[in-house]
Amino acid sequence: MGTLLIIIGALLALCLLAGGLLLWRLHALSRRVGSFECAMRHGEHWHAGIATYARNHLDWHRVVSLSLRPSRRWRRGDLMVLRRNLRQLDGRASQVGEVHCVFRDQDLVLAANDQAVDGLVSWLESAPPGPRTERI
Repeated sequence: MGTLLIIIGALLALCLLAGGLLLWRLHALSRRVGSFECAMRHGEHWHAGIATYARNHLDWHRVVSLSLRPSRRWRRGDLMVLRRNLRQLDGRASQVGEVHCVFRDQDLVLAANDQAVDGLVSWLESAPPGPRTERI
């Protein structure tokens, strides 16, 4: 009985530690300059995430992950917006924008609030000409 309680206590401690790390990671990602909530459609499924601008790429992090590295990275020069759609959320005042993109001949759909979509499109259109660097 004592061994069982130790095992249950250790598992509970590990779960609390993992949950704390997940919350810390989400807080750290959402506080970065240039970050915004952004869902990505992969096949038929949507995945919640946080996107962050850099000078020449857009990083996308899954919400449910402990990794500090981005799950996806799209180079600014290779990402092209084909069209965008606005959707009303169940009568709420805020709108969600879907951005249909192409990245290296692969279709990509991102969704974020309308202001974040405006920022994404502006960021893509304002790419500086000439040689590109990876650091801001």
